[in-house]
Amino acid sequence: MNFKKWILAVVGCLIVLGALATWKIMDIRASIATAKAYPEQSETVETATVTLAQFTPTISVIGEIVAPQRLDLRNEIAGVITAVNFRSGDKVRASQLLIQMDVTVEKANLEAAKAKAELAQQVHGRIQKLVEAKVATPDELDKSQAELRSAQAEITALERTIDKKTLRAPFNARAGLHNFEVGQYLPANTQVTSLIGETPNMWVDFQMPQFYPQLVAGTEVSLVSIGNDKATIGVKASVIAENTVLNANNRSRSYRASIANDLQRFIPYTVVQLAVPTAAAQTLLQVPTMSVLNDTLGQYVFVLRNDGSGKGLRAARQQIQVKLMEADRALIEAGSALKSGDTVAAAGAFKLYQGILVKTRDRNPPDSKSSDAGAVKTDPVSR
Repeated sequence: MNFKKWILAVVGCLIVLGALATWKIMDIRASIATAKAYPEQSETVETATVTLAQFTPTISVIGEIVAPQRLDLRNEIAGVITAVNFRSGDKVRASQLLIQMDVTVEKANLEAAKAKAELAQQVHGRIQKLVEAKVATPDELDKSQAELRSAQAEITALERTIDKKTLRAPFNARAGLHNFEVGQYLPANTQVTSLIGETPNMWVDFQMPQFYPQLVAGTEVSLVSIGNDKATIGVKASVIAENTVLNANNRSRSYRASIANDLQRFIPYTVVQLAVPTAAAQTLLQVPTMSVLNDTLGQYVFVLRNDGSGKGLRAARQQIQVKLMEADRALIEAGSALKSGDTVAAAGAFKLYQGILVKTRDRNPPDSKSSDAGAVKTDPVSR
């Protein structure tokens, strides 16, 4: 009797379990059917195309602007100023009179010396004729010739003294400051002004540590900064000379580069920052900075590829090695599975994961004035 009760209890339990299992299976099938009725989860991102870029490794060094023509104008002989023919900051022409000192005495002596030389010339001519007629001796001829040369030398000395008291510009230049007036006594070796030549080029002097490759003539360097003048950033200078010896204090090589000064915007002795190449240019891959993601495994991007089923693009994680990261672009070592022409996720890439369905949008759609939608277009840039 008890045996039959146990059998009935077991059968009842089995019936209940079967009913529950049937209900659960039907519920799962219903859930699957419901899930199939909804579209697959996807994320929308902006895209960019991987391009090639030329990259030149550089180091940053400090340089100094140097004027090819610069002169501190000084007087060799003391005197009283009789004329000042330029103002501070004026542009002066070559041979233009700048400072005239009193040469009244020298001019008077010059007139006397010229008269003396003229008389000596006449006397020398007469004695020369007398010697030919054998009336005068050769000694008298030599004496007259010496007196003539002495008179001519005196003229040259006086003319040179007048020149030394007449200060002229040796080349086209811009004058510096001065405080001289007519009637002022000017001691010998006084600095009158500084002249900076108006040349089409200026020089940039800089030094490179000796362990970097030696620069050859024609190598281009770039100005990274010069004060607050943003217009000079990126201006190129070309190396024209190298010092023949190393600097014994810091073991560096000194170089001189030439830079165009067409707008006369470079001032001598200005300190500038230069980007100097340290190796040959390399071809790297370029993507927008926002495409590069990081985790414990390193840096990576999501490459967008067609899944082959017609559903669209899917994200595929691709490890990369970043060579240089800038504000708007990242340069990637070539040789990885990533290649030029691949499509990668840009804005919104952080939302993706391996295999997710991806939808894309343009950064600048034709019907929108918004500036933050559209495909990222990058062009190769030389650094």
